[in-house]
Amino acid sequence: MLNNAPNANISQATRQRVLEAARELGYTPDAAARSLARGRSSNIGLVLVRPHEQIFIDEYLPTLLTGLNQLAHRHGYRILVDILDDAGGADAFADLVSGKEVAGLIVQFGNPTQAVLDRLTGYAVSGFPIVTLGRWNADLPSTFIDKIDGVSKAVQHLIDLGHTRIGCIPYAPPASNWYLKCRLDRVEETLVAAGLTLESALVEPGAYDPKTGYEAALRLLRRKPWPTALFAMNDVMAFGALEALRQLGVRVPHEMAVVGFDDIRLAAFASPPLTTVREPDVELGRYAAQLLIDQIEGREPVERNVRLTTTLVVRESCGAKLSQSKNPF
Repeated sequence: MLNNAPNANISQATRQRVLEAARELGYTPDAAARSLARGRSSNIGLVLVRPHEQIFIDEYLPTLLTGLNQLAHRHGYRILVDILDDAGGADAFADLVSGKEVAGLIVQFGNPTQAVLDRLTGYAVSGFPIVTLGRWNADLPSTFIDKIDGVSKAVQHLIDLGHTRIGCIPYAPPASNWYLKCRLDRVEETLVAAGLTLESALVEPGAYDPKTGYEAALRLLRRKPWPTALFAMNDVMAFGALEALRQLGVRVPHEMAVVGFDDIRLAAFASPPLTTVREPDVELGRYAAQLLIDQIEGREPVERNVRLTTTLVVRESCGAKLSQSKNPF
């Protein structure tokens, strides 16, 4: 009962008396003892496979962890986080899987190789609980946000406002990353469906952070004719673009519309407040934890591949009426 097991057959009154007595005695549950009683670890592993410098640039990780912790703590599990720059060489997951330090793994990739996916699928088939963040393989349970549809929402919104020259700041390098290429392809597909084109001169990649968004916007605005709207693949790159436009005297939204992606907390406090695509990252964490815990505890998941959708959040940065203004260059 002191382990707060959710299925313990103990009355609430008895539970309360025991907990109060434990507090008076200064009792602290022994993690190793709890794991021994369960017959498995009380830890869930979260493995982030991407360069370290990308991890803490925006708010994805804290919000994801919020959702994971909410479910994990409710069921008596803790989250252990491991960051891998590369999982393509030696088996980076072997120690976690065979060492019994964790009861299951939640894995988030930047751009997984087929060899890594095959390795994880092998673990899953052998009975080790695994959930991927992103649907990379139909044989692996997953929770994922439909970011591709979110890209469509952002670009279509700019089209509906009347923009025909839309600049894009994607992640770099899209050509070598299948998923990043899919997001940029969706920008082009949405434009083509509206009878427009994505000119190569209107695409300048950034690298996740405000500085590269700032530099990409400067490069875009050195070309004639310049775009009337910018879509950045994340909010922090959009912040950089906003600063570049401010320094050049380009008024947002009057002369240039700007849209981001993620809806981090600072988006509503940008100048002007940033139109963006909201991702349900907390919910993603909750669903991932539930899906993994169901496997760990021998329950059949209600759904093996959980798809979450995005929401367009319209704020002042996209409200431009197209105007004929001079290129500041």
